[in-house]
Amino acid sequence: MIKPYWPALDGVRAVAVSAVVAYHLGYLPGGWLGVDIFFVLSGFLITSLLLSEAAGPQRIGLGAFWSRRARRLLPAVLGLLAAVALYCLAGGPEVVAAQLRGPALATLLYSANWQQIAVGHSYFAQFAAPDPLLHTWSLAIEEQYYLVWPLVVAGALGLARRRNWSAPRLVGWTAVTAGLTSAAWMGVAAHVYGFNRAYLGTDTRAWELLFGAAAAVWLRPGLAAGGRRRPRPAPARPAGRLWRFGPVAGAGIVAAGISVAGGPPGWIWDGGLVVISLAVLLVVVGVARVPDGPLARLLGASPLRWLGRISYSVYIWHWPVIVLMTGTDTGLAGARLLAARVGAILGLSCLSYYGLERPLRRADFSGFRRRLLVPVALASTTVALVAATVTPAAAGTAAVGPATRVAPAGLDLSLPPGRVPSAADPLRVWILGDSVMNDSSPGLTAALQATGEVQVVANSSFGGWGLTTDKLWPGDGRQIIRQARPELIIGTWSWDNPMAQADPTGYAALLKSTLAGLLSPGDGVSDVLLLQFPTTGPYPLYPTPEAERAAWISTLSGERAWDVAAQEAVAGFPGQAAYLPTSELFAPAGRFLVWMKTPAGAWLRARKVDDIHMCPYGAAELGQLVESALAPMFDLGPMAAGWQDGAWIHDPRYNDPAGACPADQPTLPYRGTPLP
Repeated sequence: MIKPYWPALDGVRAVAVSAVVAYHLGYLPGGWLGVDIFFVLSGFLITSLLLSEAAGPQRIGLGAFWSRRARRLLPAVLGLLAAVALYCLAGGPEVVAAQLRGPALATLLYSANWQQIAVGHSYFAQFAAPDPLLHTWSLAIEEQYYLVWPLVVAGALGLARRRNWSAPRLVGWTAVTAGLTSAAWMGVAAHVYGFNRAYLGTDTRAWELLFGAAAAVWLRPGLAAGGRRRPRPAPARPAGRLWRFGPVAGAGIVAAGISVAGGPPGWIWDGGLVVISLAVLLVVVGVARVPDGPLARLLGASPLRWLGRISYSVYIWHWPVIVLMTGTDTGLAGARLLAARVGAILGLSCLSYYGLERPLRRADFSGFRRRLLVPVALASTTVALVAATVTPAAAGTAAVGPATRVAPAGLDLSLPPGRVPSAADPLRVWILGDSVMNDSSPGLTAALQATGEVQVVANSSFGGWGLTTDKLWPGDGRQIIRQARPELIIGTWSWDNPMAQADPTGYAALLKSTLAGLLSPGDGVSDVLLLQFPTTGPYPLYPTPEAERAAWISTLSGERAWDVAAQEAVAGFPGQAAYLPTSELFAPAGRFLVWMKTPAGAWLRARKVDDIHMCPYGAAELGQLVESALAPMFDLGPMAAGWQDGAWIHDPRYNDPAGACPADQPTLPYRGTPLP
């Protein structure tokens, strides 16, 4: 079999991988469409190979086809996974090894897209540490296609022979029918199950590969038996112009899509992605049919062909480099950081392609011992990954700072006359808020109940909660009041920040109305304590220090807007509602703390690796802060010794996601990160 080769298609690969890399570097908002270019191109090329083989004297050799695919794709993936395992074993920064076991094994099994869909249903997955294997979802989709589509083609060819049908037409109509079904399902899934499901599913993305396959049947240059190029009559003038200049128009549509598809916008799922992929198809088929056309000559330039040849290696290595080579770790920024990243990407890609992939693709694996290297390599990589991704020891707690038990100035709450909490009749508390409050609640509960005169009777905190996000509020709140009969409500949350920023007056009015409803006479609720939302740190998943800082500034602005609204709202209910600042605990002197210093002088991690949620020591510190503020107002008894070391510190939420609260140490001297 002679493998069909169109030089300009290497240029298409180069453009696709460049778009993806630029997108991940933060410079091309719609560059994620480069993956779609790869899908369409892969469907076209793989089906062209299969049909070329079918046109020869022998039938399609499925075993030989899969062997060639494995030798082409597997070495680079194994090299990447081995590098990730070594990086984790060496304790490299930016990653939490325990969180990489699932992604690494899914990458090895070419099921990363389904693994990401599964963890995407977990709220805390979005707050996980950086994942250098996140990009392997697209490799999984392509490999699944390589496994299934040759079976479909071989089956269709066999059926066509028995029924005396046209084999290419049967393959083509199969591709079109399945592709249209998949494209329609993508649109439905995007609106029913969310964009994440539509973007990552094999069933919702297979249509791009299948459209490429259909084009390979009907639109590619003809091939004679044995894969030799079959002479074609000169195309009619309109058709010739279409394939000569149509690719230029297609390229324009793709470029326009890349320029406006940041987000991505909703129209992408309502037919926009189909239009862009058909434009890609016009480019791919056009430069293959008219190799001397203007776009084909441009894409066939030597530099683009070279980059296209190593594009798979570039795709494999670009994301780990971007994620792990950060401005914080390298001390670089701006153009210097960009140059270092691009240099590292190209260097590792060349090392992988010329030193690993190409030699193994050309190696002779005919002997038994050489064939044995494949399962040995797979087994060794699996063992290394498992060993490198063991869950680390979790951060614990220690004695917290001495309690002052002095209510901050302006903090004034009171119970009805004659109501004195006691062990026999404890103060009934309801904890309300989002995931940060949910992580804090075990420590808050332990601190309050350590007095022996407080009982947490309800905890409705959960990820994503806010007055503007909970569609069942205030009904749920009224039900909790009826069933648990709380006297004091303690809450904080951040999911209302967008409204607090966009419409401060409207949100303050909403919060005041909510407080009025909670404190309405006769329901038993005497007081509401709103906590300043614990200051969050810079989220570590942005491609450049500038983008990370801009996102942090935006987040802090939202938190401040909510804090202002909370202070304004409680001012309307003197003696019944109050606001408790927490910034001196989590960002003293304007410096955000991940680790806190214990009274014994040791450092303990207080915030999860996402710099947002709480670890046990942070929850304990917050709990004591709240208890110290409430104790003098409600005349609470002393806290029992050792409350901070209770079973609550082993709550599963402190290991969600895995390794979220490692028992690590800061680089000394440690003073925290200055707030922007």
